[in-house]
Amino acid sequence: MCRKSTSVWVRAALLIGLLWGGIVQAASLQGSEWKPVRMGEIAVAEESTAFVQFRSKGRLHGHGGCNRLFSEYEVIDEHLFIGPVAATRMTCEQHIMDQEASLAAALEQTRSYQRLRYKLVLFDQHGTPILEMRQTDWD
Repeated sequence: MCRKSTSVWVRAALLIGLLWGGIVQAASLQGSEWKPVRMGEIAVAEESTAFVQFRSKGRLHGHGGCNRLFSEYEVIDEHLFIGPVAATRMTCEQHIMDQEASLAAALEQTRSYQRLRYKLVLFDQHGTPILEMRQTDWD
């Protein structure tokens, strides 16, 4: 009798863990601030002020280094959809504007993600890593 009862509890705990794990994964983006460290094969300069925040209600806010960025996002299972990305219209040095355009393009091309503690990697439709970010707010 004890063995059967224990087995039922173990199965229930595993099921709850799996369900909870899915919820945590989907919600794990919300509320955090992320600093781009690599876009494709190109490292982002440490002094860059670019960041991305996944806010509640599917709102994405950020800064590309010159302009504020805005978008919406949706997480469905392990898939992540972002875009289109809108921005304010300030002008900065060309290399910052190029970085900002690359960041917006990478966000819009995102189709899935993987979070490993304080590291977030975004992947395109082919599963190619297109943007790697580091968590900066440590929540």
